[in-house]
Amino acid sequence: MSRDFMDNVKRFRKDMVLLFSAELLWALGLAMYKSFFPIHVKKLGANDIIVGIIMSIPSLMGVLAVVGGIWSDFAGSKNAIVFGWAITVPAPLIWMFANSWHWMLIGQIFYALTWVCAPAIALYILDYDTTGNKMAGYTFVFSAGPIGSIIAPAIGGKVLASFGKETLYFTVFLLYLISTMCTLLLSKQPAGRKNEINVENHYNTDIPISSKLRNSMDSLKQMSDMIILLTILVSAQNIGESFITLYAEEARNFSIESIGIASTALYIGSTLFTFLFGKSEEKVKPHIALIVGNLIFVTSVFFATQGSRTILSLVSAFFLRGIGRSILLFSQAILAKNITDGNNKGFILSVYIAIRNVAIGLVTYPGAFLYHINPAYPFYAEALITIAWIIIVCIRRHKSQASRYMVSS
Repeated sequence: MSRDFMDNVKRFRKDMVLLFSAELLWALGLAMYKSFFPIHVKKLGANDIIVGIIMSIPSLMGVLAVVGGIWSDFAGSKNAIVFGWAITVPAPLIWMFANSWHWMLIGQIFYALTWVCAPAIALYILDYDTTGNKMAGYTFVFSAGPIGSIIAPAIGGKVLASFGKETLYFTVFLLYLISTMCTLLLSKQPAGRKNEINVENHYNTDIPISSKLRNSMDSLKQMSDMIILLTILVSAQNIGESFITLYAEEARNFSIESIGIASTALYIGSTLFTFLFGKSEEKVKPHIALIVGNLIFVTSVFFATQGSRTILSLVSAFFLRGIGRSILLFSQAILAKNITDGNNKGFILSVYIAIRNVAIGLVTYPGAFLYHINPAYPFYAEALITIAWIIIVCIRRHKSQASRYMVSS
């Protein structure tokens, strides 16, 4: 085994630990204030509509992922990662000194700019110049978010109650700052693996921009079916996401303490399932793992809506529902690994992330309408669409295999 190979493996592990640390600290900071943020906005004079607008900004600004994808393709993913982390650092300071909801809005815009780095993180890991199971590294890094989120709400509530919102946001500022410092220590990776023709096309100024754009759109069209399918899946599983705790309290009559315990179980489930998805690549095909994950998600809906009114049933529902967040990350990795155009990999992945995030933001509105009719309806919709998605995917794969068999025979 060559020395260069071992050095690459060690460097990969070091960078994965750095990314994990950055994700962990950032998620810890986010979860410390997220539950209390709309309360602070309202106390500063915002009405319900303004609160809703401010809270929707991060999802709607997910379109910035396209910029990050293009940036990663041309300048390398590390630069986009560092920017995405660093741009969030001023936000908690703005909130700390905010004396009106307008400043909360400005801080939220700064925070939402982090979407620029969304595709860069996945590309940095999956395109790393080393061998081995990069999916394991991917799931290791993205398990940091749920882990950091498990204890953060309780810590944030304690800090807020004991020292006030200024101390809370200053703590978040420190966590974001240290997290950003971790990204600065990452190894710089090349902009992408491109064959000689593609490299020449990227840097040949004689080629019209329209031709480059056409090539990008052609590559995007090739992945459009997968993008649409995955977007439908992850957005459908978020129809009731904004109402799950409200449903537990209003419709199932669980106490706030019980819901808090269940929310912890959700993050634990998300962490565990993210890890299992990463390991599954060694054993089964990705579409099989995804189908099994979707069946678990449907089971969580059953526990949430039809389970007994016991804390065990609630915790089970939330724990299993954690797989929805794991599916979101796993589907993103599946798409990234199936993109064959190295020149436009970041662009394609970022388009998917942007479309997905906007879709997730939009499905909240039909979810609210369904919840108004019957609190259980958003979750029934999640389950029905997920089951329909599984059936469609199975039929498509069966037809594809049948076609290949006919051609080979």
